[in-house]
Amino acid sequence: MIDNTDISVVVQGPVQALADRAMDEGITVRVLKSIRQHLPGATIILSTWEGQPVEGLDYDELVLNQDPGPNINRYKADGQPDKVNNNRQIVSTINGLKQVKTKYAMKLRSDNFLTSDNFKRLQQGFPKRGEQYRFLKERVVVNNTFTREYAKGLPVVFHACDFFYFGLTEDVIALWDFPLFQDLVYDPSKAGIEQHDGYPYYMPDCTQRLWLAALQQFDSSIGIKHLHDYSSELRRVSDYCYANNLVVGEPEVIGLGLNTKFSGNERANRTGSLITYLHHLGWQRLYRRYCDPNWKIQGDLQDWLRITSLRALLLPPKWLEGRGRLFKKVRG
Repeated sequence: MIDNTDISVVVQGPVQALADRAMDEGITVRVLKSIRQHLPGATIILSTWEGQPVEGLDYDELVLNQDPGPNINRYKADGQPDKVNNNRQIVSTINGLKQVKTKYAMKLRSDNFLTSDNFKRLQQGFPKRGEQYRFLKERVVVNNTFTREYAKGLPVVFHACDFFYFGLTEDVIALWDFPLFQDLVYDPSKAGIEQHDGYPYYMPDCTQRLWLAALQQFDSSIGIKHLHDYSSELRRVSDYCYANNLVVGEPEVIGLGLNTKFSGNERANRTGSLITYLHHLGWQRLYRRYCDPNWKIQGDLQDWLRITSLRALLLPPKWLEGRGRLFKKVRG
């Protein structure tokens, strides 16, 4: 088992809500307490923004970053820009990770928290590796929320969650050490229609863009044109990258607590969303297929059967609806 003194936790993001980003009141205090509880002896590095109220917070090292602001990934039909916080996450994450001096590192949002140290066991629990798309020295544990196999009723690839990363420090750094995203430039000749990558299809999701940016540091040929860019070969490469570089698990499996925006009765935690995620048992099937054919899948098989049954029941109508929406969107 990994010793806690060999772990640094980079808590990245605001400690108080920004004007365009709501947060649970006092959530960062809860995050820091959860690390002390479940990883006593670990180093806490708080990587936040200049001007954030950090007085009285329990951390070991502080990184104050200049806020790069939101980045523009789309223009609506009326010409208004759609702004997202990808660059903010990249800056606060990589600048915190570059201060880590321990063998292992965790990237943790400042509005999520730990519920156990199960991620240590998972990170060490799958030793076999495949020959292709082996980019990291060891596997990195990630959360399955938004690690999607389906979106808007249709299959998707390279859709790994960006909430939580745990693994060798050099591996976690490698997955976040890439250039900031450039703002999409508005094209006046296309006024009156949406403008974004992949148009007229749905644009790639933010989680896809971040995971692909990481993978492209190792293999620049890996990529997609839009959210639903899909083929059997893209599926194989995506699954192989998951199996050979990550361990994917539900929050309760890896020991992660999510803020209220992603838990309870919120949309991300409802059945209709849960059946679209890659679950830990599903990830183990990929591990067995690409890395260790003798692996015996471990976990609650009844829960897996329930998810499989719900997929068989709920996904076909979502697929039809998604195909219809996509057809209308592409036809204009």
